Amino acid sequence: MLVLAVESSCDDSAAALMDGPVVLAERSRSQEEHAGHGGVVPEIASRLHLDVLPGIATAVLEEAGVDLHEVDAFAATAGPGLAGSLLVGLSWTKAAAMACRKPFLGINHLAAHLCIHYGGERAVSFPAIALLASGGHTCIFLMRSWTRIEMLGGTRDDAAGEAFDKIAKMMGLGFPGGAELDALAAQGDPDAVRLTMPLPDPATPEFSFSGLKTAVRLLLEKGTDHRDLAASFNSSVAGLLAAKTAFQARAHCARSVVAAGGVSANSALRRALEKAFPGPRPELFLPDMPMATDNAVMVGRAAASVLDSAPLAQSGYSCNAFARWDGEVLETLVV
Repeated sequence: MLVLAVESSCDDSAAALMDGPVVLAERSRSQEEHAGHGGVVPEIASRLHLDVLPGIATAVLEEAGVDLHEVDAFAATAGPGLAGSLLVGLSWTKAAAMACRKPFLGINHLAAHLCIHYGGERAVSFPAIALLASGGHTCIFLMRSWTRIEMLGGTRDDAAGEAFDKIAKMMGLGFPGGAELDALAAQGDPDAVRLTMPLPDPATPEFSFSGLKTAVRLLLEKGTDHRDLAASFNSSVAGLLAAKTAFQARAHCARSVVAAGGVSANSALRRALEKAFPGPRPELFLPDMPMATDNAVMVGRAAASVLDSAPLAQSGYSCNAFARWDGEVLETLVV
């Protein structure tokens, strides 16, 4: 089944044509226009999506040699995310589906990140524990299947990725700063600075990063070496994320551990997870680096997981965008 998938939840405009979980063609454009503002400006983001998304989707279809009317279903991120950005992608994709009289699937952005592992060379076995760490969310989920996902805990304030970006900004690094902070950390000593982590108990599947940002700011004001501080922060956060994930994996007898979200590209976190899960059970699944951040492939694979599990009960045209998700059960399909 051919699915045209669109992602526009924040500042990445992306489209992918999928045959089930297989990528036939995909394109994306990151909005570098926000760099001078030190963060994503919602109004600018939505206008840029409006300018580039139709062209990106058209280019994907042309690359695959597929006509729009040959697409079997359409999918787009419905939320959570920036309301204006979501509306652009959702409205365009829904209109295309209606024009072609094909079904539309609104996809939960968080579930889509987890579904980047759907249909891969290695199959995820259930139950699985999933760590989702990004600029907007830091959560641990229990996955009983691709469409049965329960949240065990999340952040009480800032997300891990947000903390990385804000600390990078304090250090005068570029935006987004997570990757630059990771690179700077490679030049420092992770044991040079002692950082007290909030909610350090591995048995507590919740996180807090706002106090850690304040601690780093105070250390910067004292003249602490940026490289050592970046290395200590990188190592401390990665260790905490891995420890809490490992505890839940043991508690739920997980057969697989899944990592997703932009922070899963962080080198310290990947090393910490590989150290925590060295064996075949639970088996560790890390996303390829380009697939860790927002992309349309994950939306397409989430749609494939829904379509493979049961026939669609309705067209999906009534799906609306939503900026926040505060539930306990993560539904991949938004109706």
